[in-house]
Amino acid sequence: MKAIFTPRTWLCALLVLGVVGATLNAQVTTGTIFGTVTDQQGAVVVGATVTVLNEGQGTVFTRTTDQTGSYIVPFLIPGTYRVTVEQPGFKRAEQREIVVTVNAQVRVDLSLSVGNVTETIEVTAAAPLVQSASAETGQVIEQRAVQELPLNGRNFAQLVYLSPGVTPGQAGENLSGASTFNPRAASNYNPLGQRANANGWLIDGIDNNEYTFNTVIVQPSLESVREFKVLTGSFSAEFGRGAGVVSVSTRSGSNDWHATAFWFHRNIVFDARNYFQTPQALPKKLPFRRHQMGAAASGPIIRNKLFFWADYAGQREVRGLDYLNTVPTDAVRAGDFSDFRTPAGALIQVYNPFTTRVNPANPSGFLRDPFPNNTIPGSLIGQVSRNVASLYPRPNLAGNFNNYQSAPTRQIKDNQYTLRFDWQASQKDSVFFRYAQQWYDLDAPQGQANCCLPTPAEAAQRFKLGPFVAGIQYTRLRTHGGAFNWSRVWSPSIVGEFRAGWARTNPSTVHSDFGIPVADSLGIRNINLTDNSTGIPTINITDFTGLSGGPSFLPARPKQVNYQTDYNVYWTVSRHTLKFGYHVVRRDASPFTNADTRGQFTFGRGFTMDPVSRTGGTGFATMLLGLIQSGQRGFLLGVPGLRAWENAWFFQDDWKVNSRLTLNIGVRYEIFHPETEKYDRMTSFDLPKLMFAYANEGGYSRALRNTDLNNFGPRFGLAYDVFGDQRTVIRAGYGLSYFPEPVSASNMMTQGPPHLFSESFSLSDFLLDYSGVPRIEQPFGPLVPLKPQSTAEINTRRPVVRGYSFNNQTQYAQTWTFNIQRQITREWMAEIGYAGSRGINLLYGFNHNEVRLGAGTVEDRRPIQALRNIPSVTIFEPMNMSTYHGLVTKAERRFAQGFQLLAAYTWGKSLDYGGSVASGGGQTGGPLTVTCIKCYRGASGFDVKHRAVINGLYDLPFGKGRQVNIENRVTDLILGGWQLGGIITATTGRPFNVSLQNGVNNGAPSWPDRLRDGRLDNPDPWYWFDATAFAAPPPNNYGNVARGVLYSPGVVNIDMSVVKTFPITERLKFNFRFEAFNLFNTPYFGFPNAAIGSPTVGRITSTVGDNRSLQLSGRITF
Repeated sequence: MKAIFTPRTWLCALLVLGVVGATLNAQVTTGTIFGTVTDQQGAVVVGATVTVLNEGQGTVFTRTTDQTGSYIVPFLIPGTYRVTVEQPGFKRAEQREIVVTVNAQVRVDLSLSVGNVTETIEVTAAAPLVQSASAETGQVIEQRAVQELPLNGRNFAQLVYLSPGVTPGQAGENLSGASTFNPRAASNYNPLGQRANANGWLIDGIDNNEYTFNTVIVQPSLESVREFKVLTGSFSAEFGRGAGVVSVSTRSGSNDWHATAFWFHRNIVFDARNYFQTPQALPKKLPFRRHQMGAAASGPIIRNKLFFWADYAGQREVRGLDYLNTVPTDAVRAGDFSDFRTPAGALIQVYNPFTTRVNPANPSGFLRDPFPNNTIPGSLIGQVSRNVASLYPRPNLAGNFNNYQSAPTRQIKDNQYTLRFDWQASQKDSVFFRYAQQWYDLDAPQGQANCCLPTPAEAAQRFKLGPFVAGIQYTRLRTHGGAFNWSRVWSPSIVGEFRAGWARTNPSTVHSDFGIPVADSLGIRNINLTDNSTGIPTINITDFTGLSGGPSFLPARPKQVNYQTDYNVYWTVSRHTLKFGYHVVRRDASPFTNADTRGQFTFGRGFTMDPVSRTGGTGFATMLLGLIQSGQRGFLLGVPGLRAWENAWFFQDDWKVNSRLTLNIGVRYEIFHPETEKYDRMTSFDLPKLMFAYANEGGYSRALRNTDLNNFGPRFGLAYDVFGDQRTVIRAGYGLSYFPEPVSASNMMTQGPPHLFSESFSLSDFLLDYSGVPRIEQPFGPLVPLKPQSTAEINTRRPVVRGYSFNNQTQYAQTWTFNIQRQITREWMAEIGYAGSRGINLLYGFNHNEVRLGAGTVEDRRPIQALRNIPSVTIFEPMNMSTYHGLVTKAERRFAQGFQLLAAYTWGKSLDYGGSVASGGGQTGGPLTVTCIKCYRGASGFDVKHRAVINGLYDLPFGKGRQVNIENRVTDLILGGWQLGGIITATTGRPFNVSLQNGVNNGAPSWPDRLRDGRLDNPDPWYWFDATAFAAPPPNNYGNVARGVLYSPGVVNIDMSVVKTFPITERLKFNFRFEAFNLFNTPYFGFPNAAIGSPTVGRITSTVGDNRSLQLSGRITF
């Protein structure tokens, strides 16, 4: 063993890592106990022996006080500890029940009295609640809260939202449920106004970030989570990422044997009806049942030395869902629009595009004739259009809009396993290993606009269709990961920690008609060319629910694996605690999304509207005529293999200047190497040359962008104990943190020619000749691989054109905080503070070929005339930025006398120019026009002005061993052992844009004019805002409305639990649990239809959160 644990070995290892490496964060999931030993006169005691005992495992750590009387014991797993100090000539001093949490720095100062060392003085003072040694901001969610607070779905990540300054991820980042790739998308959150893709997720110190949507890879079961800490704003240089870090610590065994088995159950009997599920439309509640079951066991393998933890968690769920769709009536599907009216009763006139001609009174305008009797002649309706119309089910509700209510089911099968070993190898060496695995199957609606229409029986038989013609997909997710950690005491003042691990996800999502040549059977040619392009294409029809077997980018198999190694050193020198380390991460990703392989095309109302008034028309009439206004498709010719390295070095000095003032000074240097593809299958676009740039060809690098080497991130913080009693602390901090781009940005570079065959088109609303318009019978031409060698060839072949700025600048965030903490009593503390942040070099895609205002055709008004046929030349550039300012407060009661509570309130404002590459900006999108990006600085899609969250647990004081002791067994059985728990959330809504149903700029971007405020005094879901406060501007005007000027409804939600514990024997207990989520069935409404000109403008038709649901559970604990 001595030959292994040598400084020379580690020095060589560090040198190797420095040469080979690439990084991540050095985050720890352990804590530290430190302090000073003095005598009764206040003089420091040098050379005293300090023993720290883990009371659960019996493991012991010994230190000696230095010349300043100080000691420090880092890398302690969360738990309860006892500190003992011995010195000849003094009585032994001992303090028990010291709780160490994730990343906590617990100060334990002890004073020695003169006397015999065999005598012991037990110190009963509780550890202070304020943080007098660090400016770090964040919140620890302890094991009691993790295990006992009511959680709908038992997902620990929901507890992140209890932290002050944190809001759940925006709608574009899967606020309300699972994404296609990751059923754990509830792990998205926005801290202090920063993007979700700037967050860091750690499990036992190992990078756990899924880089497509920045959710977690390994989702630890709730049973396996000991506790976690949410870091926001100011934190040590040992942590990377720009916004927040969630550091999770898993549970370990102890000297005592423990086992538990549990079962949680929900079903439709316990649930309330959704707000929009009327008894008339759905006489019966939607089906639902959920079973969550599991077991765990832990204990010693060798007492005081080797321990294990093992658990299993499973879930089986069937849930009925409800979607309100618009489908054609029998008359409309036959071309008869004579009774096609808005909900207000106004007739929608349909015009004949083949009569389009120049307006003699306005040569720049056009005229069209309406169809007689508002009916399209049967001779103009082709067979393929009739086939497509027959795919729609008949309406089951009255009217022309929102006339079909569908109720598909979502089915989940989930199995999770966790195994952990902890080994106290010696007084100097501690080791643990953890492995976790999850198998998750999800059959579910996508939740998109084209969802979820069952296939009519006649059409299913005739065209060999699957069960749905809109929006179902099947996901199979396999994840696993592991962590190895070894901490070594090299000397009384130097401690080292080595960590290595991996996290791997291997999802697969396919559409419901995968493998079926639906397009061929409908008569739509040139679509079903390979297995991956089977199914129906995505057919978008304005005013109606579109048709699609699932999202157009399916099938998708975005595999990813992270490998991490790092080494950290703690070195105590006088009043300085020095921490430094090196961290390396290798990311391998195969983000196979099939880039519109089945194609998608749109039938807009532009071809059938009145050119003069720009009213009337509908997409279904355009579909019956077979005229496609816009479309795109692509064939990815191989599975990309992206590779990237990340390296980081950090140095942190926690300098205790004196007994009251501590300074936290650090710096972190990071290199995020841009992704490369293992076979150089990447393409970008060189905007000055108007040519594609191919990886490792023509002088371009393999990554097609430079590596930014300027990522120095200073950190500074101070904590000042105002009165020297560790009860009132003033803290301030500043930090600069860098974070990498999401994989989705580099993935786009794998989807260019010649690796991707793609084509797109977008036509003006008004044409004089429709003979060249793509028809539904063959939307696209033959598949011909393309590698353009000239600008003219690009313009002729019209591939998708997009690229990445060659001048790569790493995204980063500046954060600054100031707060005051006050310990009010032994159990209570309060904090009030200010937090601000600024996001810089944020990535966003800008279309440099955006149509400009003015007269003429769309093609004539594109600024890059050499690419006049290319609707979008999108370059992803670091030109976005964000700002945030907020009041952040909390009050916290430490668990005592059976009661704990945390109340957090945040009042903030977040502004930016647009959302992230992954999210698209939620409901506020990006800048309206690239001609004035800064003109559209507005509310971030995740902006929440006010958010308050209160959570608590209360053991009722009745029962054996409680404040009101009950000795009688029968009385105790009835009155004893009760606990109440709850989470109360009050939040305002999120911003959304007001848009135009019909643009006024003939292909150029257009937003409405804001005539007045638009907010109503008494809004309701049927009319949330005053649509008359907005109007279309005159032609060739963008409109004056800003981004995110209106907000959706907020909500007050209450979740509660009632728990009764029945003692069976002294160690065996049965726990019965009743939980109510959304106790008062308060609807959390979604966003309204905000398209001015739409028949349903201002109306809200969906909810974001669940209706009231009740859950029962039973648990046996040993």
